[in-house]
Amino acid sequence: MKNLYLRSMLAAACAVTLAACGGSGGNLYLSGQVYALAKDGLILLNNGESLPVPAGQTQFVFTKLIKTDDRYDITIAQQPKGAVCSIANGSGKATSYSVNTAVVSCTTNTYPLKGTITGLTAGGLRLVMGPYGTSPLAGITSYEFATVADGAPYSISILTQPTGLKCRFQGSTSADGSDTVGTMGSAATTAATLDCTPQ
Repeated sequence: MKNLYLRSMLAAACAVTLAACGGSGGNLYLSGQVYALAKDGLILLNNGESLPVPAGQTQFVFTKLIKTDDRYDITIAQQPKGAVCSIANGSGKATSYSVNTAVVSCTTNTYPLKGTITGLTAGGLRLVMGPYGTSPLAGITSYEFATVADGAPYSISILTQPTGLKCRFQGSTSADGSDTVGTMGSAATTAATLDCTPQ
């Protein structure tokens, strides 16, 4: 009888010790880093809990706490619109006072931005958009920037005019017609027509 009493006391002491150390009742935050999330719509999932992550966030934290030795498996329940995200180190077993090894990396989709050119009978035209440029040759009837991010604002400018010609973008807001602005769509997008006439 005495041995039974001692065993019961020992079991109770072990239970208290485990509780203090996180062995029962969740006390660990499940979190991670987020890179290059420029679009809304990302939803992460772990053990039934959905976690929306808005554009611009650099980290995430699930609201449900987990216990030491709990298994976790973070997956993507929904991709952001116009982007693709992947997870590294998203599954494992909780072994510390916080679990933050997961990394979500995102890449925004890109599409070509194209426009029409009329009257380009000479060389020398140079179009630029940020760090990117293109030089349509004489006789070419279109221009293109191959990789523009979904939903990104763009501004195309004429850096140099073709020899003996004056080119202007249709609908340009600048006085000399030397640039055009807009927002990239979620597919190949058409920019303003560039009209070239003799000076």
